Amino acid sequence: MMKEKLLLIIVLFLSITISLKGEDRDSIRNFSLSQKSVYPFILEDSPAQAFTMRQMDENYLSGYRLYSRMLGECFSPAINYAIQAVTGFLFFMPMTHEEAHRSILSAKAIGSVSNPFFLSKRSGYVYGVTDATMKNLRDTDFPTYSRLHSAGLESDYMLTHREEALFAFGQENFKNLAVEYLMRKAMILQYYLMGFVKFDVDGEEETDELQRDIVGNDIYGNIRHLYRPAMTFHRYTRYADLTSQEISYLHKMGYRSLLNLANLNIIGIPNLSLSANTLANFGMGHIMCPFGDFIDENIWLQFRKKLQLETYIREYQNNQRWFIAGGVGIKDYPFGERFIASVNLHVWDQPENLGFNDTRGKFGGAVEWVGRYFIVSDQKKRNKAISLDLGLIYKTSGYLPEEIVMQEHFGIRIGASIALYQ
Repeated sequence: MMKEKLLLIIVLFLSITISLKGEDRDSIRNFSLSQKSVYPFILEDSPAQAFTMRQMDENYLSGYRLYSRMLGECFSPAINYAIQAVTGFLFFMPMTHEEAHRSILSAKAIGSVSNPFFLSKRSGYVYGVTDATMKNLRDTDFPTYSRLHSAGLESDYMLTHREEALFAFGQENFKNLAVEYLMRKAMILQYYLMGFVKFDVDGEEETDELQRDIVGNDIYGNIRHLYRPAMTFHRYTRYADLTSQEISYLHKMGYRSLLNLANLNIIGIPNLSLSANTLANFGMGHIMCPFGDFIDENIWLQFRKKLQLETYIREYQNNQRWFIAGGVGIKDYPFGERFIASVNLHVWDQPENLGFNDTRGKFGGAVEWVGRYFIVSDQKKRNKAISLDLGLIYKTSGYLPEEIVMQEHFGIRIGASIALYQ
């Protein structure tokens, strides 16, 4: 499979090179991405089993940006925002949330069905998996089983993080994503803060086990299993099922979730102008992960609309200690007038076996690279273009948000991007 993918990539790049030979050289020199918004789509990701979390998040966000742009051109602001709120609440947010849960199962070759509709009996859920399969996953691969609970919020968190980068770099008008961004932030908080009001969302377990939600309440279930991974198996967790120690941890997660509000975007400020040529933003974030939770401190900097830097410091915590991590990236750096590339470097210290009670850490990291080569589709106006995209990632064993493979992994992504005037 890897050889076939590499051959396909080579053929595609040769096809583009040949097609460009006959183009007007003046149009190539005059084409520039500096005044355009780029909408990337991943056509195939690794592992190639349905949609990965990264693939779903990136494709959804690009599609939603085009959708909100269209609504803004067709309707008044009030109607535009109302449509976005209704469609986001009823369909879009449940869709990405539940697809993230489903992607973790797909990576383990476990079939399931995503029902991403708010008006369904569980307001969006994933089903179609037997109790025996779920229990076996818990007993043989607990980090993945724990991540099943946190994956939906992991996707929500990474989508808001992507949106914050777009705002910081001036690549998207805040008004186009304000409804999506603020509603998703609110949804993240709602999940973590429900513990303070002892709110239960799960009813009785269905008689047919294939109709049961795979994990039930994401937060309650994750915390119960982190503390008691070998207890008698059942899927749904109510507030009354939690011990006093687990309730204390639940409240700690609730307080920490408020860090997701520590960004100027929350009050409608997309970025800060430090000088005539420099934009910046900073913010914090928090979610749970397979072995506990983590806190982020993020900084975005843009210089002369060309060099775009994003960096973060991350503090993981399990039940025993803190673990430090961080990363830095250069986004969409132009090499000539047709080719842009991004690179991200991540390093981390994480629990040795990704366990809640591990006391020893293990260092690891990842490097990601994405290149996009654009072909002008309108030679006269030069206001539209489409690219062929190639992405590569190598990571050691360990947890990286949005990457569904937690073992050592080398992956290839093939995609396409659309560039339009902002």
